[in-house]
Amino acid sequence: MDNPFIKYSKTSDYVIGDLKKLSSSYIPDNFPHREKQINEIAKILNSIINGGIASNILIYGKSGSGKTSSTLYVTSMLSEAVSGNLNSIYINCEIYDSQYSILINIINSINIGETQVPSLGLPLDRVYFELIRRLKKSGKYTIIILDEIDKLIQKNGSDALYVILKVISEVNASIIGITNDSSFVNRLDARVQSRLNQESIIFPPYNAIELRDILNFRVSGIIKREFIDDSAINLCAALGAQEHGDARKSIDLLRIAIENALREGRDLVTADDVYRARDKFEMNILKESIKTLPIHSKMVLLSAALTQETDSDLTVTGEIYENYKNISTELGFQPLTMRRISDLLTDLEDLGLLSTNTRSLGRYGRTKFIRVMGSIENIKSYIMEDPAFINFQGSKIVKQTKLRTNFDSYFDGLNENNNK
Repeated sequence: MDNPFIKYSKTSDYVIGDLKKLSSSYIPDNFPHREKQINEIAKILNSIINGGIASNILIYGKSGSGKTSSTLYVTSMLSEAVSGNLNSIYINCEIYDSQYSILINIINSINIGETQVPSLGLPLDRVYFELIRRLKKSGKYTIIILDEIDKLIQKNGSDALYVILKVISEVNASIIGITNDSSFVNRLDARVQSRLNQESIIFPPYNAIELRDILNFRVSGIIKREFIDDSAINLCAALGAQEHGDARKSIDLLRIAIENALREGRDLVTADDVYRARDKFEMNILKESIKTLPIHSKMVLLSAALTQETDSDLTVTGEIYENYKNISTELGFQPLTMRRISDLLTDLEDLGLLSTNTRSLGRYGRTKFIRVMGSIENIKSYIMEDPAFINFQGSKIVKQTKLRTNFDSYFDGLNENNNK
């Protein structure tokens, strides 16, 4: 068999630059339609150049609105302005989600020629004082960028951020927190709010016209413009605008469409290429999200999908739990408790695999309605790829008759009132 990489590695006359710059994670040297926000960050951090202390900053905005890339760009420019006399430390709180792991990460990011600290096994107080010692020894101003800062609070409460704020009060340092949660500060306790004492910057969603400008800027100098039809650019921008102005999605869609056309040796990227890229992009994300789920989360998701197939309008936690127990028993697993399944349903909602809507049923109380997001057939097929489900024959799907009687009574009552 011939080496397949030779077939797909042929150069193209349409490529005139580095294709890596089409990655959504690439930090460009220009940010169309983010000049205002970049200048606001720079104004706050400018006091560092004059030997002062910069305020802490909270940056708000939807996913793909340029928060992280703009922040990293500004801090890199600041480092250049102070001749490298800056510790700029980026931490994603989705990955490092405790004050201990964050403190260790900061310690090991400070380049003062000392041995790295092990990630486990040290008391928190020792880690705390070691970090302060190293920050002072470095002699540099330190900016700690906490991306997805709301995830840190969700898991650990306000105390996690309090410890980090206590550290920066001992040295020349500031925090830049990045979040898409507009109510983030309201969930902090008063002592943390007081220590944070932040300035806030909002990154509004991009509209389709702005996304089109960003895409045209990204391909400039990388791909010959005649290789990309305007309809492809416009469609990528429109699809990104539909996703709350997500530039990351627009860029990734265009990149995949371009790469597919190059591999197939075609002369033009069209809207059809973008549609195919979208199908591939969304399918891969969904599949990978399901593939990496723990086994019980997969059983819960399968239960939700099968329950929704039975009655697409009234899928509730109790039914999902009963069907989950049937599935786990059929597969030879010990079912988890109802409380634990509620936690797993919340996790699945956070991943975008489920959506929930709590509604009042009058005297029958409040009930959480659950819907599976995306194609149920695709979700079932991805779950069935797990060898643990190889013997699954299709557990009996139950209905909670009492609950449904209550639903019917309630909705019948609503209809009667509306008809009067």
